[in-house]
Amino acid sequence: WQKPAEEWALEVPLGLCDDPVNQAQMPLVISFSENGHHAFCGRIVSGKSTLLQTLFYAMVHKYAPDYVNLYAIDFSSHMLSAFEHAPHVGGVIYEDDSEKMNKFFHMMNQMLEERKKLFKGGNYSQYVRANGVRVPAVVIAIDNYASFREKTNNQYEDVVLHLAHDGVGYGIFLAITAGGFGSSEIQTKVGDNIKTVVCLQMNDKFQYADAMRVPRVETLPETDIRGRGLARVGERILE
Repeated sequence: WQKPAEEWALEVPLGLCDDPVNQAQMPLVISFSENGHHAFCGRIVSGKSTLLQTLFYAMVHKYAPDYVNLYAIDFSSHMLSAFEHAPHVGGVIYEDDSEKMNKFFHMMNQMLEERKKLFKGGNYSQYVRANGVRVPAVVIAIDNYASFREKTNNQYEDVVLHLAHDGVGYGIFLAITAGGFGSSEIQTKVGDNIKTVVCLQMNDKFQYADAMRVPRVETLPETDIRGRGLARVGERILE
């Protein structure tokens, strides 16, 4: 009799959800293992960079560096610089660092190819179940995606698309902040591969619905309170 392998998980709490129907509050848990890539949308100064800081902080405190590696591409307020020296963090890249950026995306291409060979047709969670965590999961945060695309003249679009399309199967996950989805924000080709969206403050209910990809939203968060927003919990959208 063999002890069954533990299910692989990569998830952290990011805040609280309000469930008025059941008069309850519960943690908002972000699960890369269950839900793949994540987009964090919101208007300017709605708290997207702070949310990524919270995500990195939670990851660093919950997991060992050989379990998850973090990389940050910071085209926003340099708030992820706080993690430059954490053992989990392979690097924080800023907009004026084109050489580092080139090397990073070249490395990601190589990593995808190496893992493809290593997993022999299986995916990351199957590999971990069979062998344990021999290669760490990878989370790549891109803060201010529109600015990243614009200032790099879209030269990394192919690699980002490759990561969006194939990354989850190889244990490589994207956490992208943006104003929303669309030609100047998260373009459709990438957005189609991101199924989980957390939405911070938007200008109106139509923008919320658009970002959450639903016909309409029944709940709207309190306005002008930093960090308030909407998230899908099971089948419902909660504040």
